[in-house]
Amino acid sequence: MGRHHASEITTPSPADRLAGELQSLKSGSGLTYARLSERTHYAKSSWERWVNGKQFPPRDAVQSIASVCGGDAEQLLELWQLAESRRIVLTLPGAPTPGVGVACAAPDDGQPSDGAPGHPEGSDGAHADCPHRREAVRLRGLVLFTLAVGAGGVLAAAGRRTLRREI
Repeated sequence: MGRHHASEITTPSPADRLAGELQSLKSGSGLTYARLSERTHYAKSSWERWVNGKQFPPRDAVQSIASVCGGDAEQLLELWQLAESRRIVLTLPGAPTPGVGVACAAPDDGQPSDGAPGHPEGSDGAHADCPHRREAVRLRGLVLFTLAVGAGGVLAAAGRRTLRREI
């Protein structure tokens, strides 16, 4: 009766709470995404992603929506800072993923994944279906690709200089 499983008790991540606050502000103001875009320097598609929690907003956008919709900018920016610090922890290579407060849902049932059997997990115990994990993996891949292209360019330029001296 008084016992709860870990999957029954979930606390929204700071990023999810921020998205909820942005949604409340937008809804309370009665503004459409187009009107919000007109009153700020951000596109309506960006506002849709940020307000619905599909993408993490920049700090200036959070400040803008608070100003336009009459929200408490200080409170929103504190929540943004907390969410941003959690995002940084999630994207650091080798950072432990479990216990950072991000609850990722399993794709089939929409319930929080608690590491129980049946939930896909990555090799380090992180949930493979977690959007934060996928974003971190993509970011690491992009960084490695950029470094490889840069190194190739440096090597190619060094090779050209060597050939010119020999001629």
